[in-house]
Amino acid sequence: MPSEDHGHGADTGSPPPLSHTLNVEPGAIPGLRSAFAGALTKLDEQIELAITEVRVRPWAGDPVSQDAAERFNERSLESGDSALIALENYQRQLKSAMDALTLVERQYQSIEEDNTGLMGQQGSR
Repeated sequence: MPSEDHGHGADTGSPPPLSHTLNVEPGAIPGLRSAFAGALTKLDEQIELAITEVRVRPWAGDPVSQDAAERFNERSLESGDSALIALENYQRQLKSAMDALTLVERQYQSIEEDNTGLMGQQGSR
């Protein structure tokens, strides 16, 4: 079950970083990585669409539509808390989770190889 540790530090105006811990059985790692990879592929496509297709132009050519288009673009793509920034942050989190799963899988494999070697040594005595 994931647990969250909320850091306490100076108030920077942004939420404190979260730390997540997840206990995973070794046999579940390939399936988890596959699920994360699928989510990442879909997310990459949505980010690309957001970058290339979401920006709007003033549709009526008047000051009202100019202002609306500017505000939409800023809120969707440009501001610090835009939808695009949120998607990119999620993308980084997915990549980080996949990297962590790869590391854990390597550690499990190393331990298994060590255990197999030790058992082989004990059996030959």
